[in-house]
Amino acid sequence: MGSINHGVKTSESSTSIASVIESGNCAVIIGTAPVNLAKSPKINTPVLCYSEREAIEAFGYSDEWASYTLCEAIDVFFRLFKVGPVVFINVLDPATHKEAVSDGAITFTKKKGIIADKGILLPSLSLKQSDDSPVPKDKYTAVFNEDGSVSIIVIDETLAETLNTGKVSYDKLKPSLVTETDIIGGIDTTTLKTEGIALINQVFPKFNKVPNIGLAPGWTDKSKVMTSLVSAMKSINEVFTGIALADIDATTIDKYNKVPAWKNDNSYIHENLYNFWPMALIDKTLYHISTLVAASIYAVDTKNGDIPYESPSNKPLNITGICLKNKTEVDLLLTQADYLNDNGVATSINFNNGWRLWGNRTGCYPSNTDIKDNTISCKRMFIWDNNNFTLTYWLDVDKPANNKLMDKIVDSYNDYYNGLVTTGAILGGRIEFNKQDNPTTKLMDGKYNFKRYMTPVGVAEKIESALEYDTEYLKKLFGGGK
Repeated sequence: MGSINHGVKTSESSTSIASVIESGNCAVIIGTAPVNLAKSPKINTPVLCYSEREAIEAFGYSDEWASYTLCEAIDVFFRLFKVGPVVFINVLDPATHKEAVSDGAITFTKKKGIIADKGILLPSLSLKQSDDSPVPKDKYTAVFNEDGSVSIIVIDETLAETLNTGKVSYDKLKPSLVTETDIIGGIDTTTLKTEGIALINQVFPKFNKVPNIGLAPGWTDKSKVMTSLVSAMKSINEVFTGIALADIDATTIDKYNKVPAWKNDNSYIHENLYNFWPMALIDKTLYHISTLVAASIYAVDTKNGDIPYESPSNKPLNITGICLKNKTEVDLLLTQADYLNDNGVATSINFNNGWRLWGNRTGCYPSNTDIKDNTISCKRMFIWDNNNFTLTYWLDVDKPANNKLMDKIVDSYNDYYNGLVTTGAILGGRIEFNKQDNPTTKLMDGKYNFKRYMTPVGVAEKIESALEYDTEYLKKLFGGGK
């Protein structure tokens, strides 16, 4: 049928006020993984994982967290806190970070021999009989055991009857060959591929998620790694920002009063840096506080509609104690924990209802007195709001710069701020498009400047109350309380 040319016809137009796009949490974690155990191993490639299964398929899993640092994060996010998604970046490369083992002895019992070594690269494995004659690969199969060791099973019946001992050669992962340089990464001059922390810039283009939390457990106590991570999180794809989480050295720094000097000497003093000391224990298992806090931030924000206005301080870390790297337990008094807080370092205390994170201040405290920089919840709200603004109006770039566009941006964002006030996330906010901020020369050049004002809710860091003896209540002793 043709179109109706007689009568009344209606249609719908898109809403002139834009809906603000909010950036939820996306932690990016750089480290090492036992990729020899992975089904689809990933090296120097960001992988977005929503579940433990996805993470293990890409990176494998081992309880040897000191060697394979990403496994700690897999445990914390998907088992302990049950939050996600998370982006993992493994820098351990089997082509480089490996060592060769030649002619290791192996004994066979009932067709099976076990290699106790871990990290074996199965494609490199070869078997010889004790007289050095090679055993063809079609006469045996090799499989990983649950603990990461390898079983060799002889499938040739004739060979199985005579093979009691043999020799095995193979390559195996050597995580100790991974260096700070590998974690920091950059552009490989030979392959021109991006590696390490530098891959953070690939997260948004690949997954359409802003990586607003960055960490590298086991590595950020090294100042070069911390500096690189902070720099990367300050300018993500040149338009987004995030926070870096860092652990202060818990090996040489064995007393709380040594922490401030180490922090300043090693420049752990940035406004988008959240510092922690010492480490944490769950029974006898060692954890980095940075990993626990990253997952805790997810849990806290989820309860608040993914708006990061509440501090992770004084929230449960699900731990049983704090300690140095050698597992020597650390006992902090409240005054000692406050001393760390006063120097821009968070810790954990067991004070009224279990072990909780303690500390709201970012690394720039106390030298930087600007609340938007030195308080973690306020800093995260500013980061979040800036990222939201970029995401929301990116598609308006290159549109006609007329009153319709200016009004749309001002009206929609003011409505958005009003909604945040209603939910209690901010005390107030507004956006303005002012003549004094937009000189004619800038407008002619296509540059338009909107000024935003926002006051996030503060942190009730200290609650005080004075108690006074009131003699008036003594009158109740004399009839009727009058």
